[in-house]
Formats: sequence, structure tokens, C-alpha cells
Amino acid sequence: PGFIPADAWRDRAARARGAGIASRFANAWWGLENGLTDEAVAEIKAIHQADPDHEPTSRMAAMIARLEPACADPDIPGFRGALRVAFETARGPHVLLLHQHSEAEAAARVALLERVVTGYYLTFAGSGIDLQTPARRIVFAWFADRADYLAFLKSQEAGAFVSTRGYYHPTWNAVVSHDARSAESDIRERAVFAARRDEVKRLQAVIDRLPPRARARVALVDEPARTVGKADGAALVERLEREVRRRELLQNERRIAMDDGIAAHEAIHLLAAASGLQPRPGAFPLWLQEGLAMQFEVVRGGRWAGIGRAHDIRLTDWRNLNPPPPLDPLIRDRGFGRGYQRDPYVQAWALVYFLRARRSGQFVTFLDLLRNPAPTADDRPEASTPHLDAFRRAFGADLVGLERDWHDFLREAATPLEEHDPDGPPKPRESTSRP
Repeated sequence: PGFIPADAWRDRAARARGAGIASRFANAWWGLENGLTDEAVAEIKAIHQADPDHEPTSRMAAMIARLEPACADPDIPGFRGALRVAFETARGPHVLLLHQHSEAEAAARVALLERVVTGYYLTFAGSGIDLQTPARRIVFAWFADRADYLAFLKSQEAGAFVSTRGYYHPTWNAVVSHDARSAESDIRERAVFAARRDEVKRLQAVIDRLPPRARARVALVDEPARTVGKADGAALVERLEREVRRRELLQNERRIAMDDGIAAHEAIHLLAAASGLQPRPGAFPLWLQEGLAMQFEVVRGGRWAGIGRAHDIRLTDWRNLNPPPPLDPLIRDRGFGRGYQRDPYVQAWALVYFLRARRSGQFVTFLDLLRNPAPTADDRPEASTPHLDAFRRAFGADLVGLERDWHDFLREAATPLEEHDPDGPPKPRESTSRP
């Protein structure tokens, strides 16, 4: 329960249709924030037809219409040359993917990115922010080999980002990433699985040489002389094989979540520039740029999970920060600008997650202030910046109270699986926020 929103959509949509336009729109928004882009689009169109005067739906329906025509390809021979290795090409209405993968994998990646594009535009349209739709397809390059990805970064003088798995290149206006299967950690883990399979095969060979009666009483012993299992030999081998397969499936699940999440994250950087959300370089502080992109990262069950769900990976990282971080250094961009650093990134995710969930109106105001900055006041404190001014104007001067609310919100946050766990979500730690 709670893990696969697609399974809940039909019943939710049926109940909402019987409860009026407001309920239908709330459910369409729920679908959008849970990655059900196609379902949300169909419902928005139906709501708009039933009530053309419903303002949020009208804005979103207009955006859907603007997104429907397919874009033309951009001119990218220079970018192809900079990649230095050969790529195949796959396309969607708004996405051009250069890849070194199978046709099925490329088609799945294009479909993911198209859902992200639609979700991005509809989220902001529903919030009252009108964005430019792309005139040409947005460009992604997906390396099969991490070594080629690193070589590209170094050739572009982007060596600070060699610890990353994806990178938005502002000059080429394109995203590059590499397949997680080529990462050293994944290669090592697959080697462990292969060794475990060899052990199981050797055990099977030993059991096959036993007399038939002895095969029914096999004991598997782990040092120092602790019995791990005792069962029929065939059943024991089957159990061990299932465990290896289970671990392989979990690794594959993590890999897909990492690969697709990175692709979605970097797509938001590209879209923020292409759509005019960030109208000029430096208009947004770095914590906002990264925090917003991380809202789109969540992948569950091999499917993009939309915008607005607790992030399984980032939430775990947040819980490992002790004590919870102060707000002021974060909104001053401390810790950013030197490649990927886990702690400032997870703080940025957590802050944007909180602001969207609990201060959504103020968050939209903050974006508007950054996109349309007021003239600089002569009496502004010397230590202040336009970003900080906009933050205080949007969220108020009580940063201590905002910090406390932020920490309290994250203490109670839980993923859908945790919320539906029979044992309940992890107990929130004691707040160590400043009073």
C-alpha cells in the first residue's frame, strides 16, 4: 500500500468524480505529484471540458495544448564531436537522446524524460507560473561507460564534477550522464553475486555426490561452527539461489532509481534555463537550483514517482545529519560550488521539500521575486544579497522560527513504505534545533 500510485488511481479518480470539480482537480494534482503524468493529463483535459472557468485547470490545459506539437531537432554536430565516441539517436516529442544502449532501454529513457518534461511544465502552470515551451528538442547524452563520461568532463574543464553521475553542461545546453552499471561500486557488487553463485554451484556439486538418504539432512555451517541452515539439500540450494537473486533484484532496483533519478534531476537544470524559469544565470541561489532538481528525482518500483513524495535516498541521508543543520548557512549557499557534496545537497533537498509542502504560496512568491528582482535599495545591509532579500521578503524575517518548522517537518517525514510498514515509520529523533 502506498508504493504503486497507479494501483490506487482508478478508485481515487472514481471517488473524486462523484465529489465535484475541486476534488477532481485535487486528485489530478495528486496524480501529477506521484508520477502519473498520462493519467493527470487526461483528467485535466476532462475537468477543463466540464468547467472551462476553473482557473488552475484552465492554465494547465492551455499548457498541455502548447506541449502537444513535436519539437524540431536542435543543431548539435559540435556537441556530438565533443563527446568523442559514437552514439545512436532516439527521440520523443521534446527529447533528443544520444545513447549507447539497446533500443528498448533508450525508449524507456525517452519515455521517462517526456514524463518529467510534462510534469515540470504542468506543476508550474498549476502554480500560476507561465513558462516558455521548448522550440527544439532538449538534448541528453547517455554514456554506457563511465570512463568515457569522465573523459568528456575533463575535456570540458569540468573536472570538479568527476564524482557525479550526471552533469548539465550550460555551454552546450545539454545533459550528459553515464550508466550506473559501469560504476565501480556496481561492478564490485556484481562480482560478489557471481562469487556467491559459484559457491552455490559448488555446494550443489557436493550434495549431488552424497548418498540419497544424506541429501535430506544437509546442514550448512558458517564459521565458527554455527549452523546456518539444515534442510533437504535441494531445498537448501534453492533457498540460497533465491537469496542471491533477491539481492540482484534489489541492486537492479537501486541502479534504476539512481540512473533515472539522475536523468530527471539534470533534466530540471536544463528545463529551468530553456523554459525561462531561471531567466538568467545566477538568478537562483545554488541551493534552490539543486533542491528543486532533487524534487524530481524519486523513482520507485522502476517508475518515476513524480514531484512531492518523500525521497527514499535523500531522507535517509537527512536522518544521518546530527544535529539538523542550521538554515542561515544553507540559504547563503555555503558548501556549494565545488562539485557534488552530499550534506549541502541533502539540506537543499530537505528545504525545498519543506517549502513546497508547507509554504507553497510563499515559495511561489520567492520564485517570482527572484525572477523579477526589485531594484537594489541603497540602505540594504552590506552582508545581504538579492537572494537573501527575496528569501526574507517571501518567508518573513523570523528565520529561527522557519528553521524550527523545517526541522520539525523533516522529523515527521516518512516514505510511503515507511508509512504503511506494520511496525510504523522510524521513530523521529529528538529535535536539536536552536530555541
